[in-house]
Amino acid sequence: MNVKNRVNANVCSEGLGICYQCDERCKARHGPTGQGMCDRYNLCTCNYICGPVPPPPSPPTKYCSGGAGLCDIRCGNPCCNQSCAQKYPGGVGFCDSLAHTLLCKCQYPC
Repeated sequence: MNVKNRVNANVCSEGLGICYQCDERCKARHGPTGQGMCDRYNLCTCNYICGPVPPPPSPPTKYCSGGAGLCDIRCGNPCCNQSCAQKYPGGVGFCDSLAHTLLCKCQYPC
């Protein structure tokens, strides 16, 4: 199939071959904004509203875990978070108790 897209004020065009059910095929392919038209050679051209091509989705970010020592009882999560941000680029931290010890745990993109 020969696909030719021409952008003109957000209107694209695509050749759909012979003119059999031109408008119906155009709408089925490009939605209600599609308008199929036959030319003098009995070929179907589908005009439709188009926009910029969206970028491909970025891969999900993987997160790793690390530690930043003990949590300061007086400062808690804010200090832990600050320590993690300094130790790991993009890192965030929170205090978590393990037995009777309060540890600063970090998560960061890796």
